[in-house]
Amino acid sequence: MKNSFKSVIFAVTLGSFLISANIVNANDRDSAKSEVMLVKGAEVNFANFMSKKAKKFVKTEDWVIFVNVVKLYNNSPARFMAMSSSQKAEFNEAANNIETKVAKLRGDEAKAWRNKVVATTKILNVLWNYQSNVEPVDQENAVSPVVTEMLGR
Repeated sequence: MKNSFKSVIFAVTLGSFLISANIVNANDRDSAKSEVMLVKGAEVNFANFMSKKAKKFVKTEDWVIFVNVVKLYNNSPARFMAMSSSQKAEFNEAANNIETKVAKLRGDEAKAWRNKVVATTKILNVLWNYQSNVEPVDQENAVSPVVTEMLGR
């Protein structure tokens, strides 16, 4: 009687463990395919993926730079937008190296993560380029259209 009870407890525990492990794996795969870029938790899943598939690479400076910029974008957009041009160049170089590394990995999940790295890099660069194209207006020297018309300029 005790052995059958222990067997049932063991089977239930093992079953719940296996089910939860499959759910976690499914969530990781879904995360790789559902979001367009590495935001709102997807960067954590990407870090987990890279830690499993490219253990040596996640210890490089390129990895640190890339992850820090993505975290900065997620946590503090104002500080992200205030990054210097040299920091932006370092990020782009790191992103290219990460893209190259992920492209060498096999599987659909690796392809999905590579696409996210590319999309994230492009979107962050668009934001930086947009910011640099928008010039602040000097309010003291700005002339309203009505004044311009009155002055005949």
